[in-house]
Amino acid sequence: MTADKQGQTFYRYFPVAKRDQDWGLYITTVGTSQFGPGTSYPPSGHPRQYSPVSVGRLLSEYQIVYISAGGGWFKAEGLAKQKIEAGRVLFIFPGVRHSYAPSTSTGWNEHWVGFEGNFIRGLMRHDFFDPRQPILKVGNEEKLLALFNEMIEITHNNSPASQQILSAMTINILALLYSGLQSNGATDEPGMKVIQEAIVRMRESAETPLDIEELAHKFHVSYRSFRRAFARHTGLSPHRYLQEIRLARARTLLSQSTLSIKEIALRTGFEDTQYFCRMFHKKVGMAPTAFRNAHKKS
Repeated sequence: MTADKQGQTFYRYFPVAKRDQDWGLYITTVGTSQFGPGTSYPPSGHPRQYSPVSVGRLLSEYQIVYISAGGGWFKAEGLAKQKIEAGRVLFIFPGVRHSYAPSTSTGWNEHWVGFEGNFIRGLMRHDFFDPRQPILKVGNEEKLLALFNEMIEITHNNSPASQQILSAMTINILALLYSGLQSNGATDEPGMKVIQEAIVRMRESAETPLDIEELAHKFHVSYRSFRRAFARHTGLSPHRYLQEIRLARARTLLSQSTLSIKEIALRTGFEDTQYFCRMFHKKVGMAPTAFRNAHKKS
């Protein structure tokens, strides 16, 4: 743990035990620094291999660096040098040479966390984040800053199982960043407000008919753009999302009512009982009758 009086800096590099690796996501470093105009960068005592300026650095881990005030610049291998403003996050990938620093005229406040593990590797395999887009805009800065401040406090206090607590908070940060990516998508698509209202209508229609295309028209958007935006925000098409809601309602009715399978199928929008049974088995792993019997026994 290091505290720099001049730079108002606190950071720690963590030893990593096997149980931390087995957890799926482990933390390598957490820190925060404040640099006023004209302040030298990086802070004194900063390990040379982590120095982000001069010829650049290569990391063997992922890092998220949040700039909460001031501004500066960022350069990554294969990408042009870019200006950084307050409210931006640098998402740094292992094996990518990069460099960055605050502007001498403004300085900046930075907060960072380094991490590795099977969990983040899995996200990258599924392209949740793109190394060609290392600069991200934060949707909810207040929440992000609160998470970093809490991480610093946990690190200060040497809380029990701090690795596991910090890893959970890092996953929360990743989710916030991904949410920001979804909100900053194509401008010609319906906004998040339309998607949220559509989801409310779908939940209210778990046991009543709902025409998805007609719903899109009520929001004054084409079904094509609505479907594309809905899938981008939720990961499912509107029809698939509604089907998931109705199957969830069917599970509730099977476990908490005496309605017949046919009545439950009709009530949840499945006119064909056999199709309902096939879909239910595909999603739940057992037939509706078997599901009901299992819940009766439990």
